[in-house]
Amino acid sequence: MTKKVLRTKLTLLVLALQTATSLVYGQEIERQHMAKLSFLIGNWTGNSYSFAKNDTTKVKVSESANYILDGNAITLDVNSSSVQLHTVITYSVNDSCYYYQPTSKTESYKKSKGYFIDGKFLVYFNPKNRLNFEKTKSGEFHEYGETLKNGIWEKYFEDILEPAPSNYSFAPKKEKITKEYIDPIKALTNVVSVEHENFKNIYIAGQVGTGKTKEEQLETAYKAIEKRLSQAGASFSDLVEMKIYIVDYDPEKDLDMFFRVREKLYGERKMPPNVFIGISSLYSKEKLIELSGTAVLIK
Repeated sequence: MTKKVLRTKLTLLVLALQTATSLVYGQEIERQHMAKLSFLIGNWTGNSYSFAKNDTTKVKVSESANYILDGNAITLDVNSSSVQLHTVITYSVNDSCYYYQPTSKTESYKKSKGYFIDGKFLVYFNPKNRLNFEKTKSGEFHEYGETLKNGIWEKYFEDILEPAPSNYSFAPKKEKITKEYIDPIKALTNVVSVEHENFKNIYIAGQVGTGKTKEEQLETAYKAIEKRLSQAGASFSDLVEMKIYIVDYDPEKDLDMFFRVREKLYGERKMPPNVFIGISSLYSKEKLIELSGTAVLIK
């Protein structure tokens, strides 16, 4: 072996050792920073509070935090009737910050930077929204979200959790009945979906159409019903009942009009039971027809 070849091999060996040493050193630094978040580790259970302008909602929540990858990362799993999240927390030596990466069943959120400051773990989604994690003096797991308004941080949710009992299982529990409120507005919710075992019931609030005549409004009201069904993952064929409210109901003229529109839109399709209700007026003088319905799905 020539001296030149030997020098090359020695150089490569030194570079390999330096790289390995740097990697090990980097991993050790990561572990040291991750150790600062040890107060998160464990199974926790308690209440989660969501704050709206004039309302506070309270639900039961469970969280489980665990070290993985020999202490170089933490997984944080959250389960409640309103949210299920799986989050991975890591530390970057190069960027001198933590990274917080949450994922839900339906969405993967962007990675956000986090910092350990004065005993708190702070995650910034953007300059005006952040999460706070801390352990209280009494040993509770305290998590809350804040929004910056007029220079003041205001809470929009807060979790106050205690260590779960030793016989506690973090596996998500299936609720006997779950509800989903779809497209809520100030006075009502347009669609409520209720799931029980392998059935899904869908309740649609009254939908009105557009146009000057009853025929035009009936046709567009049916389209509105179809839209609401689609929002709940259903279709027109899943309807099991409909109510038709008609202003100044005229059985002779309105029935003919009704069947004409149904034939135009749906042909020979089997239709759900209907209830015709004559009324004096709707919420607006321009509105002449309103439809509501109930649908059932087998999941």
